[in-house]
Amino acid sequence: MIIFAFFFLNCNVSYSQDIKINDVSKIFIHFEDGLNNNAIDKFSSYFAEKSFISLKNGNSGYYSANQSYYVIKDFLSIYKPISFKLTNIVTDSTNPFASGVLKFNNNGIKGTAIVFISLQLIRNQWKISQITIN
Repeated sequence: MIIFAFFFLNCNVSYSQDIKINDVSKIFIHFEDGLNNNAIDKFSSYFAEKSFISLKNGNSGYYSANQSYYVIKDFLSIYKPISFKLTNIVTDSTNPFASGVLKFNNNGIKGTAIVFISLQLIRNQWKISQITIN
């Protein structure tokens, strides 16, 4: 009986961790898709109440979820995404993160930027705590 209880509890912990990793992967997929298609709404529901945003254009600071949406939307209206791909993804951490390369068009001039995103577990839900685009 004790062995069964231990096995059940151990499986339950593993299952819970798998769900959390799947939630993290889902956020990263939505983030990648959103940047690729200039569709912030695909990942904006994952913003924390206060997220740190640091952008290539000099905007940097802590923003509410609503402000974060508009700060990134305004940035992408100038640095129009051509493509975005996450190339480094770490999901099995207490603070999951990912990074990738954004290719953009700024007034007819093509450029690239390194993008970094990190997540934080807040009230048992993964939220975007930081986005850096430099």
